[in-house]
Amino acid sequence: MSELFEPLPESAGTRRRENTRTKLVRASLEVFVEKGIDGATVDDLVTAAGFTRGAFYSNFSTKEEVFTALFDEVTAELIAIANSSVVSAVTEAEERGSTRVTDLDDAGVMLAVFEGIRPFGRQWYLLYSDAIARSLRDEQMRAALAVQRERLRDQIGALLSSRLEASGARALLAPEDLAQLLMGIFIDLMLREQMEDRDVTELAATTILGTLHAFIAPRPR
Repeated sequence: MSELFEPLPESAGTRRRENTRTKLVRASLEVFVEKGIDGATVDDLVTAAGFTRGAFYSNFSTKEEVFTALFDEVTAELIAIANSSVVSAVTEAEERGSTRVTDLDDAGVMLAVFEGIRPFGRQWYLLYSDAIARSLRDEQMRAALAVQRERLRDQIGALLSSRLEASGARALLAPEDLAQLLMGIFIDLMLREQMEDRDVTELAATTILGTLHAFIAPRPR
């Protein structure tokens, strides 16, 4: 399985408070993925990180606080992956001999974003679905999840807006609404890949292309 986080550097300062907190958060990824918020215990979290309960409670009060911090980090990682995926797609288009960056269509960019986050589909979907289920019962968690959903949506919306500006096309929905629609498609594709044990490459291409064709008006000739 692909690793979402790069290993933290080992140094004399590794056990400083900020590094202890970061290690607790990052080590919690597999615990929450495999056991969920309800199934995970503080002992599971400290064992995964290699710390004591004392180290845990000097940084967090509850396992829910760790989950919220983890979801924040995971969202930041996905945003970084989305950005680097677009840069790579544009670079590859230029290397193929395209004379303009705008020769790379919007669907190609969004497909590149999906392909970038796809290796982490199982991890992210399990965290996301657990966060949704808990948020429907927990107002504090709901507020935290809303912030992360908006961060991811706004970043995808910004990528779309940048592509539309470059190509001269026009979105028939507000960029954030189109981004939210694409997020729903990404989530469904990742779920289908995991549940049906199938390669969704072709389905992703046709679904993303069809959606953008339906909601983006091309530049007038």
